[in-house]
Amino acid sequence: MELRNDLKISYIEAIEQHRRWLQHFDKQRLGKWENLLNADPEAAICEAETVELLLNYDVEVQPYENLSKGGPDFLCTKKGRNFYVEVTCITIDIATKKSALPPSYPAQPSPQYYRFLTNHILGELCNKTRQCSELGQPCIIAIATLHHRAGACCFRKSACEDILTGTSQATVDINVKEGRAEGEPYLTTELRDSAFIRFAKTADGTIEYARNPISALLLCAFGQYPIMVNGVLHPNSNYPFDREMLLGIEFCMLESGCEKNRHLKVKWI
Repeated sequence: MELRNDLKISYIEAIEQHRRWLQHFDKQRLGKWENLLNADPEAAICEAETVELLLNYDVEVQPYENLSKGGPDFLCTKKGRNFYVEVTCITIDIATKKSALPPSYPAQPSPQYYRFLTNHILGELCNKTRQCSELGQPCIIAIATLHHRAGACCFRKSACEDILTGTSQATVDINVKEGRAEGEPYLTTELRDSAFIRFAKTADGTIEYARNPISALLLCAFGQYPIMVNGVLHPNSNYPFDREMLLGIEFCMLESGCEKNRHLKVKWI
């Protein structure tokens, strides 16, 4: 209860601004969000912050979710083109448990082991894929957290690249006859928790695409100031997202054709 009250105080400006924005729509939507704010303030605040983020990029935003059947949270329009946004929140408690990072910095900072949230994010995407289906337009999943340290560490660029390729690991070639390493270490991946690609169930281990209804991800670290937002583009979405719609946010993507030879390379645009 104390955390809920602290969050409502810390994010009072975002809360009040979102209330004013929702008042332009029907009262039922405002009432539903107020109920969410009382029951799950982190989720409600993440929705509010996401709307503010989109508005700051000159995107027209309106509620879209069917209050009885569900669906993406928001319909967005820019330059006469539509895309949808579905928001999901990684709570402070879950981020702490999954990353092993406490929410705030200790009085005497020191090096600390932590884990990326790659696997948890994959689970969120699996749960959200159906909501992005049959829309006929690009659909983005905005994954947000108010956890200060997890946002800073697990939503940064290297973490986004792991979301795209799966958890990477340092690899080195071994000369078996001489029992020594050869060449420089390099990164490899088994695609175990990749968001959008996986090995097909065939003998040759061909790479195939997954969760194609999702067009892109936004990783939103709302627990720090200034906020940090990075994007991840699906390499073969049913409805590709034009990253020009959110100029100013960097997106990582697979370099064209690299899936065919399994030498995955990521670039930022």
